[in-house]
Amino acid sequence: MSEHDPNPAHRPRRILLVDDNADGRKAMTKVLALQGFEVTDVPDGASALEALATGPPFDIILIDMLLPDIDGRDVARQVRDLKLDHHPYVALITGWSFEADPQELADCGIDQVFLKPVDIHELVKRLPGGAGGPGGA
Repeated sequence: MSEHDPNPAHRPRRILLVDDNADGRKAMTKVLALQGFEVTDVPDGASALEALATGPPFDIILIDMLLPDIDGRDVARQVRDLKLDHHPYVALITGWSFEADPQELADCGIDQVFLKPVDIHELVKRLPGGAGGPGGA
């Protein structure tokens, strides 16, 4: 198992989806669930940090860059600074085409950046575990 893989083979991979766009969040949650993921979705950074502190561990965190309360990169930094039992895979999702400094992303704890509109099949292929079902495909 890698540092991003606390997932026993018998359960779906858990995703925390953080996006303030309710329609987009609902659609992505539905599609990811159809791909075999167990998804918890929240509308802002504060809710994400609360879910991480109080809920079951997440394997993957997908964070929208522009949230109403905190920048997605700052959420990733705070996730990195939490004393979690494992390090979840963190991906930033953005509608902005920006020059991402790989070192800044790494310093924030961001493993991957996806541009909107997200191609869900490409996203699933690039996430740890591949196809999303128990242990990936």
